[in-house]
Amino acid sequence: MLPIWDESISVHDDAIDAQHKKLFEIAKRAYAFSHKSADKKEIIIILKELLDYTQQHFRDEEAYMESFNFPQLENHKEKHRAIVQEMITIAKTIKNLEDFKKQIIVITKRWLLEHILQDDMEYAKFKQNTCPIHYDTPPDQKKSSQTQSSEKVKYRCDCKGKVHLVSKETHQKIQSKQTSFSCKTCKKTIQPMG
Repeated sequence: MLPIWDESISVHDDAIDAQHKKLFEIAKRAYAFSHKSADKKEIIIILKELLDYTQQHFRDEEAYMESFNFPQLENHKEKHRAIVQEMITIAKTIKNLEDFKKQIIVITKRWLLEHILQDDMEYAKFKQNTCPIHYDTPPDQKKSSQTQSSEKVKYRCDCKGKVHLVSKETHQKIQSKQTSFSCKTCKKTIQPMG
């Protein structure tokens, strides 16, 4: 029996959750497809659909993680690359319907479910513990330079256990009193940690 998506594996983002649901839906169709008479060409078509959607999802998910500066992004990308490579290898080596049936269970249980439960929950937890920043700077001055350092400085507010990640450039502006930022949640001005 294939696992199905439910709220317990939500990453608390509607777009990413919708993509996860779609991945499970494609896998379910593939599994159902494996119970009828099908030739290798038909099997490859459904695997290609799953692979193509998985690759699109991974691109979107990586952009999402980048949007809140997830510190383990490169490690997560590597896991995505490994999953895609293994899917390609499986697609090339399937010999018959029985192989396909076994492999579709591996894909959904090991890659989809375990990857979401373990790896994706890491970024979901990180995002929940990172406060959004409210910019007190006028909109035209928010990005005075398109070149921002990828290094981030940790700031705190009055929200318990939450962290704001601020670019080096923004950190320098705060330190030189050119601008200030406050947490959208507690409304307090953020302060550097440590």
